[in-house]
Amino acid sequence: MDSVTASKLLNLQELDNQIESINSELEKIPAEIEKLQKEIESLKIKHDQLIHRKKELEFQKKEKEFDIQTFQDRITKLEIALNKVKSNEEYKALLREKAQAEENIIHLEDEILQLMEEIENLAKEIKEFEKIKEEKIKELENEIYALNSKKIQLEEKLNNLITQRQELIKTIEPQALSQYENIKKRVKNKVIAIVEDQVCTGCYMVIPPKIFTELLKS
Repeated sequence: MDSVTASKLLNLQELDNQIESINSELEKIPAEIEKLQKEIESLKIKHDQLIHRKKELEFQKKEKEFDIQTFQDRITKLEIALNKVKSNEEYKALLREKAQAEENIIHLEDEILQLMEEIENLAKEIKEFEKIKEEKIKELENEIYALNSKKIQLEEKLNNLITQRQELIKTIEPQALSQYENIKKRVKNKVIAIVEDQVCTGCYMVIPPKIFTELLKS
C-alpha cells in the first residue's frame, strides 16, 4: 500500500470514528428527552393529586356542615315537640334524642375544625409546590430545548461528515477500500494504526524488530 492510499484510509478512519461518535450521541438523546418529559409529567400529576385531595377535603367539610344543619333542624323540631308532649316517658325519649343530636353536632364541629386545618395546610403546600413546579418545569423544558438543539447540530455535522466520507472513498483504490471495510466489520479498534517507536498505536503492543523492518519495506 502506498503512502497516499494509507493517508486517505487514515482520514477515512478518522471520519468513521467521528460518525460513530455522533451516532452514539444521537442514540442517547431520545431517552434523555423522554426522561425529562416524564419528570415534567410527574410534577403535573403530583400537582393534580394535591388539588384533588384539597377538593375532597372541602367536599367532606361541606357534607359535615350539611349534617350539622340537618341535626340543628331536627333539634328545632324536637324542641317544638317537647312543648307538646303529654307523657313523661315520651318527654324523656325526646330529650335523649335531642342530647344525641347535640352530641353529634359537637363531634361534627370538631371534625370540621380538623378538616379546616388540613385544608389550610394543604393550600399552603399547593402554593409552595406550584412555585417549585413552575421553576422546575421551566428548567426541564430548557434542558429539552438544549437537547433538541444539540440533536439538530449533531445531525448537521453528521450529514457533513457523511458527505466528506462519500467524496473521500471516490478517491481511494477499490481494493484497498474493500479491505478496509472488511476489517472494519471484524474489529472494534482501529483498522489502521500508526506505528511510533516500534509501538502500535492501535493495540499498544511492541512490534518485534524483524516485523517492524518488513512493515517499513511494505
